[in-house]
Amino acid sequence: MRKQRPGPPPEPQRFHVVAPVSKIEAEPRAQSPFSACLPERKIAMPAHPSVGFLPPQFRARPGRWTKNISMGLTWLLVFLIGLYVMPANAQQVVKVGGYEFPPFVDKTAGSTSLTLDLIAALNTFQKKYHFQFVDTSSKRRFINFDEKKYDLIFFEALEWGWQGKAIEATDAIMHGGTVYITRADKSKDQRYFDDFKGKTIWGILGYHYGFANFNADHEFLKKTFNAHMTTSHDGLIEAAVTGRADISVVVKEYLQIYLSKHPEVHKKILVSKKFDAVNSYTILVRKGINPDVAELNKLLSDMENAGILKKLWGKYNLK
Repeated sequence: MRKQRPGPPPEPQRFHVVAPVSKIEAEPRAQSPFSACLPERKIAMPAHPSVGFLPPQFRARPGRWTKNISMGLTWLLVFLIGLYVMPANAQQVVKVGGYEFPPFVDKTAGSTSLTLDLIAALNTFQKKYHFQFVDTSSKRRFINFDEKKYDLIFFEALEWGWQGKAIEATDAIMHGGTVYITRADKSKDQRYFDDFKGKTIWGILGYHYGFANFNADHEFLKKTFNAHMTTSHDGLIEAAVTGRADISVVVKEYLQIYLSKHPEVHKKILVSKKFDAVNSYTILVRKGINPDVAELNKLLSDMENAGILKKLWGKYNLK
C-alpha cells in the first residue's frame, strides 16, 4: 500500500480586531492654541486576538496623547507669560521692626503710631517697595533682627545696643530725647535732678538711658541706681505724679502728647530742663539689602521736599 505524502499544513485561522470607527471619530480633538501645529494621527489596533479581551483602561485611546501634549504646552505658555509679567508688577516686601515706643509705636487701643503712618506714606509715595510692619519688643528687637525677622527699624539710634551688628544708619530724620520728671513740690527745683543718690528712678524695660551710660541691663540698673523698670509709659508718668517714683525718665515727645490729653497733670509735675539723652532718630538698615541707606536717604529727602514728612510730624506736634 502506497503511503500518501503529507500535504501542506492548514493555514492558521487569523483573527482581526477592528476598533470601532464611530467611537474614534466621535471623540473630539482637544482645542488649544497649538492644535493647528499637530499632525493628524491614526491609531491602528494590533491584530492580535488577545487585544479584544483587554480591559477598557488598557486599550488605546485615540487622541489622548494629543490632548495631553496640547494641554501641557498651554500651561507652559501661561507659565512663561507669568514670568514675563510678574517682575513688572511685583513689589519687594521690606519688613520694618517696631516695639512699644510712643509716639512712634503706641499699642494702646485707639492710639496712632508715627511708625505706621510713615510706613503708609512710604507705600503711597513709591511703588518699588512694600514696607510692612513687624511687631517686636524693646528687649527682643536685637534677637529678632539676628533671626532676620525684619531688616529696618524706624526712629532708632546705633548707640542703643546695635554696636557690632551688620547694620547702619540713615541721616537723622528727627531730633528728640528723654527728660526727667518728678512730683511737683515747693522744696524742689531743677537742682533736684542733679543727684540720684537715695532716690528711686523709674524707666522702661529694655531702654537705654543716658544716666546709665546706655547700659540697659536690668540687674545693673537695679543695683546701681535703685531703678524700677516697667513697660508702661503712662505708668511712668503716673508714678511720678503719685510720688511712687522719685524720678521718672520719659520720652519728651510722648510727654508732650500725654500733657495735651491730660492738661491737669502739667501743674502736678516738675519737668527737667536738661535732657537725660538727646536722641537723633534715624532708620537703621541691615547691610547688604535693598533699599540701602543711600536709597532711603534719597527717598526721605524727596518726601521732605514734597512736604509729606512735615505733615506727619505735625500730626504728633513734633518738629
